[in-house]
Amino acid sequence: MSRYFEIIITGRQLAALVGTVALLVAVAFGLGVGVQLLRAPAPAPAEAAPPPTPAPVPPAAPPAVPTAVPSPPALPTPAPTATAFAPPTAPPVEPTKPRPHAAAAKAPNRWVQVAAFGRHDQAEGVRNRVIALGFTPRQAVVEPAPGGKFRVRVGPFPDGESAGRVAARLRAEGFPGAFLVRPGE
Repeated sequence: MSRYFEIIITGRQLAALVGTVALLVAVAFGLGVGVQLLRAPAPAPAEAAPPPTPAPVPPAAPPAVPTAVPSPPALPTPAPTATAFAPPTAPPVEPTKPRPHAAAAKAPNRWVQVAAFGRHDQAEGVRNRVIALGFTPRQAVVEPAPGGKFRVRVGPFPDGESAGRVAARLRAEGFPGAFLVRPGE
């Protein structure tokens, strides 16, 4: 059974971390500039010398003319014709939808409610803990509820059995109030 840990950093600790990283970047930049300044500059040419002039090339002898060899007659090439390109049309095909399992067709999707809070930031914190347990951000959601509450729910699940297994797992992982939500709630 895998365990996940949460790292909590205060604002002061975060500011110190960001400041340290910025200081290290500045030091690295300064060292790079210092090394560049310490490099010996390339020797400058005393005076630009004119480029050497190439030696004159003697004229080449004219190419030898080969004896006349009869060439085959040229074949006529057909002239290209302008035709409008029309892509082949096929009858429209409707995408096939996978058929739902018989049990899934009877009952709507199930959800597991992990907790409910009066403040949104508390609900987001629990949602992040649930995501750390291995659920995707699309599976763990925060929903507003009547009375200014915010529910943290995981799902949807195709049946009550799989939702029950997840609720048991969440209770074992430190969420004792996790329970199955009846369809429509």
